[in-house]
Amino acid sequence: MRIVGSLFLGWLCACSLYAEPPTVPSWLHESTASSSVFPPEPSVDRIRVVLDPFMAPFVFEVNQTQLSNDAQLEVLLDSLQKLRAYLSYVWIGGSASPEGSGTRNQRLGQARADAVAHRLVERMGFPAHRLWTYNRAEDWTSLENLLEQDRHFPNRRQVMDILQTTQSAEERKQALQQLDQGETWQHLIEDLFPSLRLVRVSVALDYPTLSRLASQTELLPSEPPSLRPDDIVSIPLLPPRAQGTTRTVKRKIALKTNLLFDALLVANLGVEISPWTHWSLDIPVWYSPYSIASTWKIRLLGIQPEIRWWFKEAMQGHFIGCHTHVFGFNIALNDYARYQDPNHALWGIGLSYGYALSLGQSRHWGMEFTIGAGFANYRYEAYLPGRNGVKFKSGSDRYWGITRAGISLIYKWDLSPKNRKNNES
Repeated sequence: MRIVGSLFLGWLCACSLYAEPPTVPSWLHESTASSSVFPPEPSVDRIRVVLDPFMAPFVFEVNQTQLSNDAQLEVLLDSLQKLRAYLSYVWIGGSASPEGSGTRNQRLGQARADAVAHRLVERMGFPAHRLWTYNRAEDWTSLENLLEQDRHFPNRRQVMDILQTTQSAEERKQALQQLDQGETWQHLIEDLFPSLRLVRVSVALDYPTLSRLASQTELLPSEPPSLRPDDIVSIPLLPPRAQGTTRTVKRKIALKTNLLFDALLVANLGVEISPWTHWSLDIPVWYSPYSIASTWKIRLLGIQPEIRWWFKEAMQGHFIGCHTHVFGFNIALNDYARYQDPNHALWGIGLSYGYALSLGQSRHWGMEFTIGAGFANYRYEAYLPGRNGVKFKSGSDRYWGITRAGISLIYKWDLSPKNRKNNES
């Protein structure tokens, strides 16, 4: 009964994946494969079952060929050991995502497959002649499969048209990079390309037929292989958003300076933090303690934090914001008077609108344009110009109007895990 149970388990695993078990993994059929990756058919007294995929793919970091997930490797080794009595062949396919040079990606695909194969031979002692490595290099086929299932990907139809009508890989890359001023290419890098930097593992198991069982049961193990449900599982190669969930959270940080205030010789520096995809916190600071001339001084110490909601994603495209401001001031713009706060800072609140765009393919540099309106409440003391000028007036007032304006130069970093743009894949 144990032997029959073992045979039944093998059939059950196969039938859960295919109605008619193929003789090679499906990912080898997706593109032209060398005949060297097709092992010979088993003899008439054995049944071949292909488990494809055998486990979740090994996903690699950008530009890396070393395995980073030892826990996943241990699960693979443990599962293969349990199936060793029936294990016939192991297929290992390595691939790279399309950004970067084709020559480099060709090397990455093969090196990733070799890394997993080497560990199997080293740790398991599996015969090298039963390991079949395959280099998929730039995995355009899987990219098309991802787009087929991701109905909400930006400019999806245009991307699919380029993939289906352009033969040359370099021409494809150029056409994709020109879509939407490079924004679509950046979405590909951040959302889909990480799922293409991987190694697939599939296995072939040869089970005895019933006639073979009757004559050579001593060749079989006394216990059937004990497999947990998660040891053999078909896991689709999709990023989270393509499976119907929300887009991966994008975290960014940026440094900026407002060129309008720089032109007025007012020192300023800002930082913007985006802990979520559509939200950010912008914190500009002004500190200008020096006098430009006797009748021209803009001494400021202030801060104007703003909560922003971005229509597309943080630090890209349109946004609306709500800001507040607190300023200490000592200002003279002509030879009539100098105005100073009497140890009572100006304060207020306002709403703003703005637009940000990236500069260059690296997308680190950018520009931001913003305008905002609201009110400010302040007290002041007025002094005659010149050194030790006499105070001749004091009072308070409330201002309604423009409270925020800027043309800012930005340098930003993308802190999203595994989503940073790189020259290679």
